[in-house]
Amino acid sequence: MRTHRSLALVGAAAVLVAGGCSGGASTDREPTVVEESIIDRMAEPSDDSASVEETEAARNEFVSACMAEEDLEYLGPPEAPSMIEWLGLTEEQFGAEYGFGHATTIDVFMVYEAFAAGEFEEYQTALEALPAADREKYVTRERECLQQSYAEFGFPRNGTVVLPNDSPIHEYTMHASEATAGDSRITEVTEAWSACMLEQGYDFADRDEMGLPLQQEAEAFKSAYASQGQALVDAGSTWEALGAADVLDAEQLAELEDLQQRELAVAAAHRQCIDAGHDIESVYSEVYDEHLADAAGS
Repeated sequence: MRTHRSLALVGAAAVLVAGGCSGGASTDREPTVVEESIIDRMAEPSDDSASVEETEAARNEFVSACMAEEDLEYLGPPEAPSMIEWLGLTEEQFGAEYGFGHATTIDVFMVYEAFAAGEFEEYQTALEALPAADREKYVTRERECLQQSYAEFGFPRNGTVVLPNDSPIHEYTMHASEATAGDSRITEVTEAWSACMLEQGYDFADRDEMGLPLQQEAEAFKSAYASQGQALVDAGSTWEALGAADVLDAEQLAELEDLQQRELAVAAAHRQCIDAGHDIESVYSEVYDEHLADAAGS
């Protein structure tokens, strides 16, 4: 169940999955008692008083206690920390140093990938060390406890939500997503953000136009760093010791540095527009939560 999250252009809402695979099928069944509690929680106003880190720490304690009720030791959250958390930075600090993290994390992404893979392997090893009957019991109970945590703390802001494929909750989240996409407030803030970016010399209709080209350009350098650096690692070096300047040739390095500067400049302009009140992500979260609450409360 443990997965690692790749760095995104902007924060994302929780990803809904069904028992570990993509879900969202419609259903006519009645909600379970736990699902009813989750729906009731969804209908309540969002509480932004606690930070994401505080909420998730409390969730982990809750799930650990829930697992202990069945004499099971919780192996930890089902996801490795994000790169931002791994670096020990706030989102603001990360943005100032790395922009969106596409071309600017070349020197650290292989180390992070190894860390995330190690976290996954550690979880899998601990799970596989359990007797077969206990392993099945663990997985079942973990899902139950995670779902109980959604009723207690809401869905994780950045992470995975595990629900049965036929859960009625999928209908609520689907409705909220569709209603949010068509909400005039999203159109208005996007247009205001676009105008703000244009004032700074960037003609983007939306965030995708801003971020996707940078992300696509960065992939070529990540691939080159990984493939060319592997030969050096095989010869005795380590990814921790290999910066981009140690791996890429002069032409690649010059092109990468140009892309990095462009990314940082765009990210700085984006941050100025957010500071000016044109925060698409924040408005999206507020509007989505509103539509989700309306759907759950109706």
